[in-house]
Amino acid sequence: MNPDADVNPDENAGATVTPSVNPDATELAGFAPCTGPFEDALLRKLVDMIRASADPEFAFVRRLAVPWTVPRAPLRELRVALITTAGLHRRDDAPFRALEEPLGDPSFRTLAHLVARDELALEQGYVDPKYTAVDPEVALPMHALQELAMRGVVGEPAPRHHSFVGGVIRPLPGLLASAAELARELRADGVDAALLIPNCSICVQTAALVACELEARAIATVCVTLIPELTRVVGAPRSLAVHFPFGAPLGDPGHAELHRAVLAEALALLDSSNEAPTLATSRYAWRKSPG
Repeated sequence: MNPDADVNPDENAGATVTPSVNPDATELAGFAPCTGPFEDALLRKLVDMIRASADPEFAFVRRLAVPWTVPRAPLRELRVALITTAGLHRRDDAPFRALEEPLGDPSFRTLAHLVARDELALEQGYVDPKYTAVDPEVALPMHALQELAMRGVVGEPAPRHHSFVGGVIRPLPGLLASAAELARELRADGVDAALLIPNCSICVQTAALVACELEARAIATVCVTLIPELTRVVGAPRSLAVHFPFGAPLGDPGHAELHRAVLAEALALLDSSNEAPTLATSRYAWRKSPG
């Protein structure tokens, strides 16, 4: 199921979200389904598409309290890990079951920092072929992070990064178990902060939910968001709204300067934000050089 086939992330941009949350219908303590009505046309379209094609009872999931962790040090001293939802993994890893599980695969895979492109299974049907497969940096900017570390903008990159896959329609409880395991791996790597990078429409919810679970475990986070209205609905500690298409959350393929600029802009929220939720808007544009 591809929830992004007819969804435009720029449609009805800036509209107000007035969701209805029913706390008596929670699947797990601390969460509630969010069924609308939504004033935002994009969210209405997304809900209608998912209900028609995959889950007639679909509702977004809202975390009732957004956690907050103060970073232990300035950004220039933090060890940062990248977490994407682009479905990236090594060729010898078990594939995601995104195409076999209609309600989604909440598992994740682990990738070494600066893993070679030819080691990635970019031909898989759940990897975006238009942008991500052309340049994985648009969804997992490892080289951009390395460059920022060399410039002293951020501390040493984490030795490992992580990938979920798109299409997680029913995130609970599986995504929570995965997030708990992910937090253990991040702590083992000495990670101070994580940047979560969604690659599709419903991935925005995945990123926000995982971010909250990490934040609750003392790992500071920033989410990139392709649909800021959905981020407001679900809840996330710190987020940067970008103006890029699904499949390319850090900008157009091959545009390393733009990838670095957006990455630095997002990570800067670790220094500048003071409370949850914080939602900033990127100043960068598609196929435009920073400056």
